[in-house]
Amino acid sequence: MSRSKPNKSAKPQNGSRKSGSRVANNAPPKSTIPKSQKKARRKQLKKLQKLQQTSQNPQQSQQTKRPKRVQPVQPARAIQPVQPAHQPKQPEQPKQPKQPEQSNFVHHRAYLKAFFAKYPSFSYDSSRPVMSEFYHMCDHFRWERGDEEREEARDYFKDALVQEFNTIYGTDHNSLVAWQSLCRVLNLDVIPGELEACRQLVKSMHVNIVDLVDTRATQAPVTHFPSEAALSSYTISTGKYFPKESAYAGGLLSLTSSQACQDLPLTMTSQPLLSAKNLGVLKDKDTPIFSDVSFDLHEGDILVLQGRSGGGKSTILKALAHLNVYQGDVKLHGEPPSKYGIPAYRTRVLYVPQRPSMLPSTPRHFLTTINGFSSRASHKEKAQSPTYGAASSEHDDDRTQFGSGPQDPFQIAKEWGLADDVWDRGWVTLSGGEAQRVLLAIAAGLRGTEVLLLDEPTSALDGETSAFVEKTLTELPKSAASVKAIVWITHSREQSERVGTRWINVTGHGIEESDSSE
Repeated sequence: MSRSKPNKSAKPQNGSRKSGSRVANNAPPKSTIPKSQKKARRKQLKKLQKLQQTSQNPQQSQQTKRPKRVQPVQPARAIQPVQPAHQPKQPEQPKQPKQPEQSNFVHHRAYLKAFFAKYPSFSYDSSRPVMSEFYHMCDHFRWERGDEEREEARDYFKDALVQEFNTIYGTDHNSLVAWQSLCRVLNLDVIPGELEACRQLVKSMHVNIVDLVDTRATQAPVTHFPSEAALSSYTISTGKYFPKESAYAGGLLSLTSSQACQDLPLTMTSQPLLSAKNLGVLKDKDTPIFSDVSFDLHEGDILVLQGRSGGGKSTILKALAHLNVYQGDVKLHGEPPSKYGIPAYRTRVLYVPQRPSMLPSTPRHFLTTINGFSSRASHKEKAQSPTYGAASSEHDDDRTQFGSGPQDPFQIAKEWGLADDVWDRGWVTLSGGEAQRVLLAIAAGLRGTEVLLLDEPTSALDGETSAFVEKTLTELPKSAASVKAIVWITHSREQSERVGTRWINVTGHGIEESDSSE
C-alpha cells in the first residue's frame, strides 16, 4: 500500500510553526478563552431555542408577529364594515310616534298593495278599509266560502295584514316608543312615560286591530268599545277579522293580541269567558275518547264544533258543563267550577242535550228546578218584583220569575210556534221537535246563563222552524241577554256557515281551528 501524502492545506495546531510564521502568537491567551466561548455559546443556544420553537409552531409565530402590524388598522377597518349588517332592521323605524302622523301612506300600504297586485284585474283602492276591499275582490271574482282560490288568497292576505301592522307599529314589545305610538293612534289623553304603564293601558282597550291598520289610510279614528260583547258585534257585522297567528307576527303584535288570539274578535286584552286546557276524557282505563283539547271562548263567540260522529264532540260539551269525569282544567272567568258551586256553575254554563225526552215531570217543573240553581234568580229578587203578591195566575208568576221581553222563555216558545199547554205536558209526551224547542226556549230565557252548550239544537226541526230558532239563538250574544257565548254542534255545513263565528274540527288527534266550515 502506498502511504498517502499529508494535506498541505490542513491548518496547523496551535503552537505549531509553518514557514517561519508564528501561529501561536496570534491565539488569545489561555486564561480569556473560556469566558468568551461561554458567552458565544449562550447566544447560540438562545438562537437555537427560538429557531426550534418557530419550526415546531409556525402558526403561533405568525400570530405573534401579526398584531404588531394589524392592530393599529383594525379599529378603523373593523367597525366600518359591520355597520351595513344593522341596516335590515331599518323597517322597524316606523315605530316612532311622529312617522304614522305623516300624510304619505304609500309606505304603510306597501304589503297590502303587493298582495292586491297579485290580482291585476281587480282595481284596489288603498284609501278604503282593507277588509272591504278584500271582500269586494272576492265578489269581483265570485269566490264563495270554501273555494280553493279564496282560501289561498285569504292566507296571503293574512300575512300581508300582519306585516302591515309590523311596518306601522314595529315588532319590539319592549320599545316604549312603539307603545306610545299606539297610545297616540288611540287618541289617549294621557300617554305614560314608563314602558309597563303604557303597555297595560293599551292592552286594557277594546279595539279592533284591523282598524289600527286602516286608520293611517282612511283617516277614520279607531273606535273604543265599552266591552268585548260590543267589540264582537262590531267585528262580526264588519267582517274585520284579524288573523289569530302568523309566521310574520312580531313581539308587539303577539303581546297585544296574546289574550285574544282567536280569529275574532281580536281585542287588545281580555280574560277568556270560558277556557279548556289539556282536556281529556277516557273511554275506558287506557283508551281516550280525546285528549289534550285546549281552547278559549270569548264574549261574542259562536264556536261550532265539527267532526265525524262518535268523535267526542258531545263529550267535550259535557266536560265543559262539568257533567262527566275529565282530565285537565275548565275555568269560567278564570275560576274552576267548584268556585261557583257545581249546580250554580251548570246554570251559568248550560248544556242543552239533543234529546231531552228522558227528563222527568213537565217543562214548567224543570224550568222552576233549574232556576233554583241560579244564584241570580233568588226569592229576594222575586219579592222585589212589582207584580209579586198581586192577583196573578201561576203562569204570570213564572213570567215574573224568569223575566219578560226578549228573554222570556214563554214568549220565545210562542214565537217558535209552541202552544201554551206544552209547558204542562210530560216530557215523554212531547214530540222531538216540541221537546227541542221548549228546552232551547228555557236555555235562552234563563237568567244567569252565560254560555250555552248546544248539541245539534235543530236536528229535529224542519227548515222553516230551524231558521227562526237560529235567528233567536245567534242574536243572544249580541243582545242584552245574559248569554255571552255559544258552543254549537252541527253536522250541517250550511248551518255551520250561517251561525258560526269560529270553527273547530274535532279529530282523533285533538282539535284544529279553521277559518270557516269545512
